[in-house]
Amino acid sequence: VTMLPRPNAMMSKIYKNTDIGLFPNRCEGGTNLVLMEFMACGKPVIASYNSGHRDVINNDNSIMIENMKQIDINKNGTRIATWDDPDLDETVSHLEWAYQNRDKLKSHGLCAANDLKELTWKKSAEKFIAIINGHKSKEQSKS
Repeated sequence: VTMLPRPNAMMSKIYKNTDIGLFPNRCEGGTNLVLMEFMACGKPVIASYNSGHRDVINNDNSIMIENMKQIDINKNGTRIATWDDPDLDETVSHLEWAYQNRDKLKSHGLCAANDLKELTWKKSAEKFIAIINGHKSKEQSKS
């Protein structure tokens, strides 16, 4: 399937015409924006439970690929990164389950949309500040 570039404004319509999103990523540089957009549209996803996906997916809002094979990325004999390669058999098994249980997918999509509504910049900043304040409190109690 070849999907030519589309304007961002069309993406929600494209997502709504799909049954499920598949994100078996090895490594994500941050949180996967396309995954988040898909989930925000109320669509179920199958996604690898690694790197940035861990910030967004859980057993209620997605179908998680949890079996990973660690792949070391080397340059001149030095490991510079590690990827988690999602298990192909588990991925196919999840796709087959989704195909045979389409009626159960809606609850994942609804949960995903609700969870994504909660991921606001304000709430993220509040969590970050709470972590910093907690760290400061621990440092102050040490002195």
